[in-house]
Amino acid sequence: MGDREMKTYYILSLKWSENKNEYVWWESNNSGYTTDIERAGVYTAEQVESKLDYYNNGKTTRAIPVEALERLSTKRIVPTFSNNWELLEKDYLGTVK
Repeated sequence: MGDREMKTYYILSLKWSENKNEYVWWESNNSGYTTDIERAGVYTAEQVESKLDYYNNGKTTRAIPVEALERLSTKRIVPTFSNNWELLEKDYLGTVK
């Protein structure tokens, strides 16, 4: 299997990203939109190339290589689980006055 066949893409919705502070991505199976890259669908080169006018038309959509986006992604979150709170309190360096 060649390099081209193994390439995967996120589909950027240019239409829904316009005038937003975050990019809007397609979810899996063309089933909606998200700004959370963790929820974005991953599409194969074969899928994208079979329908370029749908997945990568340059007007409303653009196929972005997964590897390119992984270099740019910076979002980090800490879930509010009780064990996370315990860890935060354990390492807290003082008291609020």
